[in-house]
Amino acid sequence: MDGQALITQMRRLMPPHDGAGDSVDWREAVRVWGVTFPQEYKEFVATYGDGEVDAFLTFLVPDWAEGSGPSGAMAGETTEARRMWLTKPPAGYGSPAAPPVIAWGVNARADLLCLMTAEQNSERWPVAVWSRGNLTWSVHNCGMPEYLVGLFRGEFDDMWADAEGVRRFVHVRETQRLLAIGIDPDTGEPNPYAGMFGPPPPRPARP
Repeated sequence: MDGQALITQMRRLMPPHDGAGDSVDWREAVRVWGVTFPQEYKEFVATYGDGEVDAFLTFLVPDWAEGSGPSGAMAGETTEARRMWLTKPPAGYGSPAAPPVIAWGVNARADLLCLMTAEQNSERWPVAVWSRGNLTWSVHNCGMPEYLVGLFRGEFDDMWADAEGVRRFVHVRETQRLLAIGIDPDTGEPNPYAGMFGPPPPRPARP
């Protein structure tokens, strides 16, 4: 199944709300990150972007500060993923000097979901997942959208065992808007703690 068909399927499983999605300068991302991100990942970012699903899995988007290298959550989680690769690489993949992973997600268990970038053709990058619980990597022979569809159908994680369930995605901008009006972004219901702790800190703007 091609990337666009997978995005269409994902829209049914995890509907994007109005205002979701991010615009990224992908040419600059190549310069800063040193790779060409897969087209299906670019389409995911344009459709969903920087946010989380079911208050469990946070998606990461390439970021950088002007005149510097990678920064933000993706850079931090990628650094950790590469450290874990050097510490305990997946069986059969060895321990190269430059671990071939870029993190695109992190869940509430601190597992790291990555693109495995060893293949020159980024459209063929598989997903590699570092499990914090059992301290092992698992490599899945599919791209990010196909992995997510399988994840939401309960094929990889019993967190989403209900194959017919609809997942709740909330972009970080929508999270801030809901919190400001006293709504819990995780449930869509009134937040009983609204206003008790002040407004959330603003997320840094992406160039």
